[in-house]
Amino acid sequence: MHAARTHVRKLVTTAVAVALAAVLLTPTGASAAGPPDVAPDEGMLFGAFVAKRSEPTVEAAYAGFEQKIDRRLDLQRTYSLWDDTMPPPVVQAGLAEGRTPVLSIEPRLRDGSRLSWASVARGDHDARIRSQAAGIRSLGVPVFLTFHHEPDYAPAHGTGADFRAAWRHYVETFRAQGVTNVVWTWIVTPTVFIKTTSGPTAAEFYPGDDVVDWLGLDAYNWFGCASHVPAAWRPMAEIAGPFREFGRARGKPLMLAEWGSSEDPANPTRKATWMRESMQTLASWPEIKAVVYFQQHGTCPWWVDSSATSMSGFKDAATVPAAHGVPSAWLQPSTVHGPAPLAVRFDASRSAGSLSTTGTGVASWRFEPGDGSAARTGTGTPPSDLTHTYTTAGTRTARLTVTDARGLTSVDTVGVSAVALPTLSTSAKAITTTSSDLTAWVNPNGLAGSTRFEWGTTTAYGASTTTAVPAVTWAATVVGRATGLTPSTTYQVRVTATTDAGSTVRTTSFSTAGRPTTAKSWASGTTRTTTTLGANVNTRHAASTVWFEHGTTSALGKKTTAVTMAAVGYDMSTTAAVSGLAPATTHYYRVVAQNAHGTTYGPVQTFRTTS
Repeated sequence: MHAARTHVRKLVTTAVAVALAAVLLTPTGASAAGPPDVAPDEGMLFGAFVAKRSEPTVEAAYAGFEQKIDRRLDLQRTYSLWDDTMPPPVVQAGLAEGRTPVLSIEPRLRDGSRLSWASVARGDHDARIRSQAAGIRSLGVPVFLTFHHEPDYAPAHGTGADFRAAWRHYVETFRAQGVTNVVWTWIVTPTVFIKTTSGPTAAEFYPGDDVVDWLGLDAYNWFGCASHVPAAWRPMAEIAGPFREFGRARGKPLMLAEWGSSEDPANPTRKATWMRESMQTLASWPEIKAVVYFQQHGTCPWWVDSSATSMSGFKDAATVPAAHGVPSAWLQPSTVHGPAPLAVRFDASRSAGSLSTTGTGVASWRFEPGDGSAARTGTGTPPSDLTHTYTTAGTRTARLTVTDARGLTSVDTVGVSAVALPTLSTSAKAITTTSSDLTAWVNPNGLAGSTRFEWGTTTAYGASTTTAVPAVTWAATVVGRATGLTPSTTYQVRVTATTDAGSTVRTTSFSTAGRPTTAKSWASGTTRTTTTLGANVNTRHAASTVWFEHGTTSALGKKTTAVTMAAVGYDMSTTAAVSGLAPATTHYYRVVAQNAHGTTYGPVQTFRTTS
């Protein structure tokens, strides 16, 4: 249940922590001292864009991808349109899992209409840019942000000069809003670095060193996978080499913001070899500080799991020491939700130190269960069987901190919920003469369970039905149908909601529809010639007409004006004033109630007027 997990990973040395704090706390309107320093001293950050595919959520797709490649992702690639919510929910979810966002914002609306770069540069859309700036600033952590990635593929938005002006205006608007947590990342394709083409050049689209912090490239080995792409099989050095030279001349950190390869149908191992060799090339280039794979079917299918050999090759590439430019704590629970007492086995053994492979490079570790229990500590690789029992219900945050030999620290946190008994309320609905919907509202606190309905004319009950309850965290409506009932009869009901946490029981009663019933009648306020007659009537779920009959003999003979009583399943009182009575006389009376199911006559009773 990955949705219940939260992760926070920190790349910490004392100096970096102080510097980041200073950057992120710059007041609104102040100029930035510089971009957040997120580039590792050695090695690179490793990330991906992961398509949802058949997974229930995007986060489930990312979590599954990390399991497949046997490592945590440092970066999460995200693409937004101009009118998307900012920050996007997927970015917030990724941050909760410890991944730094690599976010592209394209000047195109959800309805498909494009915003020209010239209109952005003129300030026509400043209100929206300020809103985007506020959203990014609210994250409070470093964000790799690009305005319109691959502009060289978007001539409909304007010229290179238009793009440069739009980029500069966009960055300056963010800075005017006091946004200091952005790493401005310019991303293009290899085409602009090829001197033999007649197309636009990198210089035409480069907005200037003062408004660019990192340079990014979307690098693919196309191998003729589509009609308009390079047909040759190309190594990474050939694809990204010119980009590297451009970046080195500017002294900027470099990122592969997307990368991938097609398969070679004639050589099933060729893609896997390309993955391994590409990482060897990138690891040998110290300017490369981040790589982000594109796990998606874009122009072509770039899936790393397009074959078993491809998956193996990518896993090898992802786990080389250079791909761990920062340490990575990884705390994996056997469960994150269950009844108290809840025993959880935490596997921390796949944590990694910087410049190390998965499961190696950790110098020391500290595990805190989060419920007030004593922390556990150790040296070397953390264990795979950190078992802890949460004895009482509640949600806690387990925390793993790992420190490597370079003094860099990473933290992973996992939310664990030990669940209380289900909550339960109940009522009878849709009551007829012979049936009723016994309705319960059950909150199973995230555990699947069942609800048992029992009913009968006594508390021995006798009839029952059981209905499943889904594993939700709100009050689910559950209905048990009671049939074969007797009209105008009171039934006792017991409802039992059960999960692995235990059972909760509630009791109630209801009356079936039928002829109305009377439980009590009386005369009050009697004088020489007047009295008030009253009675309790249960209309048995059908609108009823009620009146009183009275007289000086048991034959009665007179009656009050009839009144209408609502269709309910419980006793209601009704009264009628009677005048013109004979003084000092015994009078007889009874209540009469009538509905569509029949007529009920109350017992004849007496009262005596005064003399």
